[in-house]
Amino acid sequence: MNKYFLILSILLLINFCNNKQAGETIKLPEPKKEGGMPLYEALNHRKTTREYNESAGISQELLSQALWSCYGYAEDNHRTVPSAKGWYPYIIYVFTKDGVYKYNPEKHELLVLFDGDYRDVTGTQTEVVTKAAVNLLFISDLRKESKITDDDLKRLASKYDIGHPSMNLYLFAAANNMGAVLRGNYDTDRIYNFLGLSSNDYYMTMAFSLGY
Repeated sequence: MNKYFLILSILLLINFCNNKQAGETIKLPEPKKEGGMPLYEALNHRKTTREYNESAGISQELLSQALWSCYGYAEDNHRTVPSAKGWYPYIIYVFTKDGVYKYNPEKHELLVLFDGDYRDVTGTQTEVVTKAAVNLLFISDLRKESKITDDDLKRLASKYDIGHPSMNLYLFAAANNMGAVLRGNYDTDRIYNFLGLSSNDYYMTMAFSLGY
């Protein structure tokens, strides 16, 4: 990774859970909706990275941009990604070295869930998840109303839909000189137990890591 961006990420690192309690919310900075790296250039630089500098965190500005890029609201109240039949089932859980959060795309804010470093919960590739600046879990809420009524079809739609936010995250990473990897190696039961979720109501769909 570019040395300048590594130093910048460290300088901009914010302890999200400093003096925060579970249940509190953190309003994220307004994401940029214009400018940045041209699309073709970002596509040319897109790649998978599994080795990260564990001392480099992610700034609140970049986390805001990443979450907006993969699942936020754009102009005219449409989303940055499509979803089958307009379902948008994903709950995005955010794991950093400082805590665990739940992303609210409507308000573009984080709900504080836990204080502390629980990044190891997000995957079995310990050398990846414990060094990545942030790990994102995409979990589908099968209870959310949809034109799709069968739970098995909802799970299938979740698998198809995940390609959109994952590619947006890869392009975001390329445009910001970050490393990125979509991961399928994780302990679903451990994640459900940690977050207090039922496999009858939720479907673990994707884990994604970002770092330097």
